[in-house]
Amino acid sequence: VRDALSERIARVGNTYLTTGNGSSQPNGVATAAAAGVTGSSATAVTFDDIIDLIHSVDPLYRNSPSVRFMFNDGTLKALRKIKDGDGNYIWQQADVRAGIPDRLFNYQYSINQDVAAIGTGNRSILFGDFSKYVWRQVLNFSIRRLTERYADYDQTAFFGFTRFDGELVDTAAVKRLTHP
Repeated sequence: VRDALSERIARVGNTYLTTGNGSSQPNGVATAAAAGVTGSSATAVTFDDIIDLIHSVDPLYRNSPSVRFMFNDGTLKALRKIKDGDGNYIWQQADVRAGIPDRLFNYQYSINQDVAAIGTGNRSILFGDFSKYVWRQVLNFSIRRLTERYADYDQTAFFGFTRFDGELVDTAAVKRLTHP
């Protein structure tokens, strides 16, 4: 039960740390990220959009070891299909022998299913130095067992609880691609 509850709370926490509104929730990284690029299409990402997004981030942050892309798995699928003007895929395949993971323009990426999909008005790709996004857990994860409340039905209930917050401490460090 503890494992199931902790996974569920971690997923909800990831949603808030990604897209939280900063009011009664953590300020999510996708919400806090500064505008980098408005995409050229509401339904796709182009080669030029990615280059523009990379160069919208200050070179100081682009050279950080924590710099990376963040997007969901559907966006990854679309990115892997992009070709340059010569018909070559821009996606750089992993080199297992050298221990080099897949990269996009020689930058690593993170899959986060809570980042919006490609679509009108959505922020589908984040890029920058994610070490500038700070989150803290205020209370450790705790679990409560409720037996008396559900005794009439011969049931036992469990609930888990934790508190956390997050904020992008330097909005110039992470930029977003927003679709028109």
